[in-house]
Amino acid sequence: MQVRFAGIGGQGVVLAGVILGEAAAIEGLNVVQTQDYSSASRGGHSIADVIISKEPIYDVIVTEADVLVALAQLGYDTVKDELREDGLLIVDTDLVKPDRDYIGAPFTRLAEESTGLALTVNMVALGYLVAKTGVVKKENVEEAIRRRVPKGTEDINIKAFRVGYEEGCR
Repeated sequence: MQVRFAGIGGQGVVLAGVILGEAAAIEGLNVVQTQDYSSASRGGHSIADVIISKEPIYDVIVTEADVLVALAQLGYDTVKDELREDGLLIVDTDLVKPDRDYIGAPFTRLAEESTGLALTVNMVALGYLVAKTGVVKKENVEEAIRRRVPKGTEDINIKAFRVGYEEGCR
């Protein structure tokens, strides 16, 4: 499965990609995770690609995304043509107005309401993605969160992930 996260700098799309990749590795799957971002640390496009497979992986970047998670309009506009025609588009419904079929929720608003921090939007979106696709197990994502987020922020990030997961199960 090829998954692409797209947003703007500061939304944590790279960390979301790293955590998804680590969760897949915990499950014993093959994983390639790459990222691309503009030179602007805030406000420029930010992309994280994750390729997950039981088989060997020969691509180093997403060539045709099976799933695109878009957290900002700029991110969506930058990569929308790389989502397969029958691919799954997941968007922050408050911030992205796509020109094709999609699913999603107001991820940033859910992050702010549940944790008080908009910057946990990446974990909310990751939870939603995992609930909707089943690409990896919930408990393995939580383990990857514990390993990868800054020390002292594990609980708030897991809380945000669970909020997104619950939203995705609806």
